[in-house]
Amino acid sequence: MKVNKAFATDKNSLQWICNLLDNSHDFFVLKDLNGKVVHVNKRLLETLGYTVDELDNYDYFFYHILKYKEVGPYEDGLIIELTAKYNIRMSFSIKFSPIANSVGDKIAFLGFVKLRSYCKEKPEDYFNFFKHPNDVMDMTEEGVVIVDNRFNVVYVNNRTCELFGIKYTKFINAKFMDIIKKYKPDASENNLINGEKIVIPLKGSFDEIVLLLKYGKLNSGHWKTIIVKNITEDLKYQKLIEQTEKYTIAGEFAATTIHEIKNSLTSIKGFIQLLQAKHKESSTYYETILDEVDRILALIKNYLGIVRSNEEGETEIDINGVINQYLLLFEAEAVRKKIKIEKRFGDVPPIKMDKNHLKQLILNVVQNSLHAIGENGKIILDTRYYTLKKRVVIRIVDNGGGIEKKYLKKVIEPLFTTKREGTGLGLAICKSIVELYNGDIKIFSKKGKGTLVKIILGER
Repeated sequence: MKVNKAFATDKNSLQWICNLLDNSHDFFVLKDLNGKVVHVNKRLLETLGYTVDELDNYDYFFYHILKYKEVGPYEDGLIIELTAKYNIRMSFSIKFSPIANSVGDKIAFLGFVKLRSYCKEKPEDYFNFFKHPNDVMDMTEEGVVIVDNRFNVVYVNNRTCELFGIKYTKFINAKFMDIIKKYKPDASENNLINGEKIVIPLKGSFDEIVLLLKYGKLNSGHWKTIIVKNITEDLKYQKLIEQTEKYTIAGEFAATTIHEIKNSLTSIKGFIQLLQAKHKESSTYYETILDEVDRILALIKNYLGIVRSNEEGETEIDINGVINQYLLLFEAEAVRKKIKIEKRFGDVPPIKMDKNHLKQLILNVVQNSLHAIGENGKIILDTRYYTLKKRVVIRIVDNGGGIEKKYLKKVIEPLFTTKREGTGLGLAICKSIVELYNGDIKIFSKKGKGTLVKIILGER
């Protein structure tokens, strides 16, 4: 039993009284010689709706939580009012008598308490509220299911029916685990202790929600309570945090790599400049080498994803012309692998965009297609403009090996790759670029059939 700090020093003289009072079916309050409440017996606590574990300080509890109020005299005692849980005011009579030890010294005052009445003007309002707990449970955001020992459903609140998309009449008296196993065949009662996750498809759409089912407080040996919580948004938030962490790692990796490459190129550039001064007759060659060093550094920065909005670099560009220009970079590899690149350019108006950003989009996606295709394959580049939505759509289709379904949602995440020598940054960079232009990138693929990448660009 918890002993209040206020009378810890008098434990030897008062503990036996506290134990005795807690075993009584009557109501008692114990005060020390200074008039401080040091104990309220269990029976009175239970009547007021509290337990010993909820108390830290009996005196504070008695005067502030119970809102002790003296109403008037009663015989040789007092009539008092106490506020029980749920704001129910109760009327008691209380009479204090001194307690003496074996040598006749007073050690405490014992209050004999008797219940008189509930003294709220309309106590039925409170009791009716708690007589109908179903109304309370129907106001919660969580589902509540009560089952018997055989796991037959004896009660479900409205929220549960909404989450499962099942009518109350289909729930009641049904075997709860039979309902769960329709969504997760390997679900078990034991898993409910730690939490069971199931996925529920939403009717009339392709969306789905994730529910966490877990034992609530066990009411008794006859009934079990199961709490149903929609954790779909929690999981999305968790995934967002994970993706943010990956982007952070990718950014740190890119920055570190660029720094090291820059250091190496700076050294190379310095030695070339020394050679240029020594061999002035070959100055033109050295100048070309220096230009290429600078160009390589710029290309590496772009490829590793130092993607930022640079409005100064944006100009009205011809989408079809830029794509056509950079496809020349892949012609040699396409011819070597006997891959046909087919262009289907539509009537696309000029779009304000950084030319290097469009170049990165085309290079990354087409390079992925070339790696996925064997000999005699085919790549189709298609451009279209949707007037109503003011969107430019670039579609890149290949008949390569495709992407497994389990990887399809992950390929755009930073650092995820199935290639032995891949960095896992290419498509993540593309995603960052299109978002700068209020766009999106969508990937559709089927293993063994090929892949379609849609790049959507719009005006800012």
